[in-house]
Amino acid sequence: MAADVVSPYPFTVQDAQTVSHAFYIHPNESPSTVLVSPPLSEGNYHNWARAMRMSLMTKNKLGFIDGSIVEPPLNHPIYPFWQRGNMMVLSWIIKSISPEIAQSVLWRDKATDVWNELRERFSQADLFRISEIQEEIFGLRQGDSSISKFYTSMKTLWDELDILNPLPVCTCNPSCSCGALRKIGEERNKNQVVRFLRGLNDQYSGVRSQLMLLDSLPNVNRVFAMIAQQERQFVTENVAGANAMMASKETTMSKPNSSSTSGSAGNSGRYNSKKCTHCGKMGHTIEECYRKHGFPPGYKSRKYPPKSANCVHVNENDPAADPQDQPCKFGFTQDQYNTLLALLPSQDSQTASVNACSKIAITTKNGFQCLEDDWHS
Repeated sequence: MAADVVSPYPFTVQDAQTVSHAFYIHPNESPSTVLVSPPLSEGNYHNWARAMRMSLMTKNKLGFIDGSIVEPPLNHPIYPFWQRGNMMVLSWIIKSISPEIAQSVLWRDKATDVWNELRERFSQADLFRISEIQEEIFGLRQGDSSISKFYTSMKTLWDELDILNPLPVCTCNPSCSCGALRKIGEERNKNQVVRFLRGLNDQYSGVRSQLMLLDSLPNVNRVFAMIAQQERQFVTENVAGANAMMASKETTMSKPNSSSTSGSAGNSGRYNSKKCTHCGKMGHTIEECYRKHGFPPGYKSRKYPPKSANCVHVNENDPAADPQDQPCKFGFTQDQYNTLLALLPSQDSQTASVNACSKIAITTKNGFQCLEDDWHS
């Protein structure tokens, strides 16, 4: 029994009471705290695991899931402190996964067992996810997105791909000096730069061609900074051009139209102080008022339809006038009047009735004849 108590376990009770130790539980720490959002589901294990490891590291509890803090013997004085820390981490993990997955690991006693089980269950499809990420990277285009948003989307895919397919690490002792790992890193950076440049819109074709002609491509973050600077230049030029066009348009609209008629139908009335005493409108006098003297032929108003107050009378005996082209008081042309006259009964027709009717031809001032009935009882 004494041999079990004096075990080679590396931690003591004094360590558990130290604030900087992993066994120490801060009074503000609660088992109901949700460390990661969104919770673990079937398709986000790698992102969730990365965020969960970062959160546990900040709380100095990462050793409970990576195996660096093993379980002490049951009769060791430090065991209660380990058990409390283990249950705290286990509660945080359960609170950070979906309810369906939480039901399958609820009865586990060790946080490290739950962590390893989740990794085995949800990280086995790495090759399929790697192929999906590669397809998304090759198919990603800027479109309507800004340079920053487009680069952020692509950078997220690159980071996830680096986690699933990391660069090899040299295990030689001493470390090899051939520079193979450095060349692999440069090759990956070149692929990222090419993918980023190929996904840009056509307006960046100039700077894209200049960068891809370089013998040694800069870092992908440096390339992003250069493209973002080019985007700001485009935005500045577009804003300056739009302001110049608006200023030119406003200047053109503010100038008075000297060729317009200074009557009630003209646009120049808004730029002078004349006022008509007949219609009360600004811009003309009563001597020029169309509403008093009549609108000219062919005049089209934006607000008021042309009126036929002064209808020009055409003398049919005048050889210089064309009756078909002139309006008349009743709105009919000469051809229409001739058609109407053809429909009327002739003067020689007699009507069988009790009263006799005689037709009297009367020539009107409009140049056609009407038949007036003269009834005799």
